[in-house]
Amino acid sequence: MISLLIINYRSAALAADAIRSARLTTSTPLQVVVVDNGLDEAGSLRDVADTVITPMANLGYAGGINLGRRSCEGETIVVSNPDVIFHDGAIDQLNDALDKKTAVAGPALYWDNACEWILPPADLNTTWRKFDEVLASRSRNWFEQRDQRRTRERQKFWSLEKTTRVRGLSGAVMAIRAADFDEAGGFDERFRLYFEEIDFLRRLTKRIVYVPAAKCRHLYNQSAGQDTAAAGSNYARSEHLYLEKWSGPIATQLLERLERVPQVDEPCRLDGPISVEREHVVIEVSPLPTFATAAGHFPRTSVVELPAEIRQSVRDQPLYYRIVDTIGL
Repeated sequence: MISLLIINYRSAALAADAIRSARLTTSTPLQVVVVDNGLDEAGSLRDVADTVITPMANLGYAGGINLGRRSCEGETIVVSNPDVIFHDGAIDQLNDALDKKTAVAGPALYWDNACEWILPPADLNTTWRKFDEVLASRSRNWFEQRDQRRTRERQKFWSLEKTTRVRGLSGAVMAIRAADFDEAGGFDERFRLYFEEIDFLRRLTKRIVYVPAAKCRHLYNQSAGQDTAAAGSNYARSEHLYLEKWSGPIATQLLERLERVPQVDEPCRLDGPISVEREHVVIEVSPLPTFATAAGHFPRTSVVELPAEIRQSVRDQPLYYRIVDTIGL
């Protein structure tokens, strides 16, 4: 048996769609457990889930996972955001990738239903990576070099076709061996939103793998994105706690004092179709003008439209795009 554990926060309709897609596309017996952190949608989820848990208060993502794990009966626990759609065989493929040496498996996450806009790889946010980011915020030359490195990393990740060992995965969907979850002590509940999966993965002693054959659509940030200010505050707080835990308080204070808002040229706003005038390129789209994180699309036509479901998911948030030559692909 596999246990699907969804942490819901005011996204019952999305959670119900996620559950239906999981049941329709999984051949292994599936137990569905939902933790309703929104505290007011349990009734609408009981018809689609096997177990719905309503805590006394919003426990955050990590706390919700730890609470829900107690009701999970499967040897594999698929932890998921509510704003996910599982494509055919995805959960089974993730489950098959786990063994005694492999603790966690993650799918290829796409921004659209057709699986043509792939989301970026996860970052472990080590001390060096944060220092690299801080230097880039203070030096235009360093920023450009870092941007090129990260572009190469993204393209290398997007080109993977076989199950590959990685250091980090997105927390949107992760298949975890229950025994390894328990051995690691679950998630650190200090991270209410953001950085909880990165911290968890760094504490594992076994392999973490990326399974590109397992595909899921993730209209990310649907729950957190309902309150942009709160999401930004939660991110900053979790990053501070994470850096203190893994880099120490002195290094954290130094990094935070040195960091600046990077100065970059205003990129192209995505307001309509994108014209592609050359071959062997990837289109990157990001909510950030720095392209610190970006989804990628390898165009097959000279005019590219952003899918309607992506536009609807970002609401009024601006998006930026750039066309980048592929690197050795």
